[in-house]
Amino acid sequence: MPKPANLIPSKQLNVALPLPLFTQLSLHLSSDLEGRVPHGAYSRFLSDLLRAHFERAEIDLNTYLSQVPPGVYVLSGPSVSVDAFQKLLSFKVQA
Repeated sequence: MPKPANLIPSKQLNVALPLPLFTQLSLHLSSDLEGRVPHGAYSRFLSDLLRAHFERAEIDLNTYLSQVPPGVYVLSGPSVSVDAFQKLLSFKVQA
């Protein structure tokens, strides 16, 4: 039976990593059961990492804290969490 086509097409990417970083990544992704890095493990790892990067947000808390210079207290994390925290801070400032 043939393999079904991906719903989301992928694009080939050639990435050059410093050897120590590549070794660390390979050891992290290595499977004891297979004795190697499983097929697609690099792609899944990088896709998850990029997805998490693009879903992050940050806010500078100098807007909410008096006498704090910009860039001193910066909150970053998943955009859903940062948005919720920002709504909470806005509610506290108004109250």
